Amino acid sequence: MRVMRAGALSGLCLAALTVLALVPVPAAAAFAVPDPSMLGRATAWIMEQQRAFHQELTQGLKTIEAGGGTAAAMGLVTASFLYGVFHAAGPGHGKAVLSAYLLTHKESMTRGLWLAAAAALCQGLTAIVLVYGLIGLAGWLPREASTAVAWSERLSYMLVLLLGGLLAARAARALVSAVRAGIAGPARLQHHEHEHEHGCGCGHAHTPSAEQLAGATDLRAMLGLILSIGLRPCSGAVLVLVFAHVTGLAWAGIAAVAAMSAGTALAVAGLAFLAVNARHWAVALAVGRQGRAAYRVAAALAALGGGIAIIAVGLSLMAASFAPAHPLGL
Repeated sequence: MRVMRAGALSGLCLAALTVLALVPVPAAAAFAVPDPSMLGRATAWIMEQQRAFHQELTQGLKTIEAGGGTAAAMGLVTASFLYGVFHAAGPGHGKAVLSAYLLTHKESMTRGLWLAAAAALCQGLTAIVLVYGLIGLAGWLPREASTAVAWSERLSYMLVLLLGGLLAARAARALVSAVRAGIAGPARLQHHEHEHEHGCGCGHAHTPSAEQLAGATDLRAMLGLILSIGLRPCSGAVLVLVFAHVTGLAWAGIAAVAAMSAGTALAVAGLAFLAVNARHWAVALAVGRQGRAAYRVAAALAALGGGIAIIAVGLSLMAASFAPAHPLGL
């Protein structure tokens, strides 16, 4: 019963956070249909704040170009930070992937916060490398750079698919192991005193331990998670960097994107905090004195569901990236 409650709780949290992260937002207010729901109104307000702060970013760069001085630079950094906060609070695949991972995999609070910060900083670095690397160093036109940004996004979505596949495969193996352990548990307890591990006696390990293998897999998963989120640069950051390059204010563009990444990291860290705590709550409900075997099965099922959810997110985003643009821009 406890395992069922924990599974239901994890499923509800995962569904709620994923829907929140991927909720569609109208592309243009002129064609938007009012959404009476609280979530719809909140999302629309967040997008309005994003647009307002993005306009402040552009105006801040113009003020600096006109010789605004330190006050203009501080205003640009502040507006960039707040834009990053509201950008992270709006729709985005990174939040769906991160929440699905943290809700269904055992991670500490510290590691969850570091993952959120690393992914946000990677996004800013990707934008800087693409814009200043392709436009500033390679001499590309802004339109050509936008094509490179689109392919960088597709690479990010491909990594989302690979990450989901890795997590799903690992969860499937853990599920099989948990089921076998649950079936063989009584027999192992009866014959435990006769089981011994024989080695060569040299005192050295000839193969990696289970802990080492698990650690290597976790490292690959975390790196894949960071890259799958970070290789899709923020569109606002790209536009600010292009404008900064055109106006000869490369340093201001980099400072703005750095502040933007810090704001995004702060907001996404809040999501990571909620996701890790939600999982800890579910685990506390699930684990009892006699329920650890059942909990292992439930945890493996939750991890498998998280991997499948990440695959679904990657497939939908990849398909949308190749969809033809609407002639009216809708």
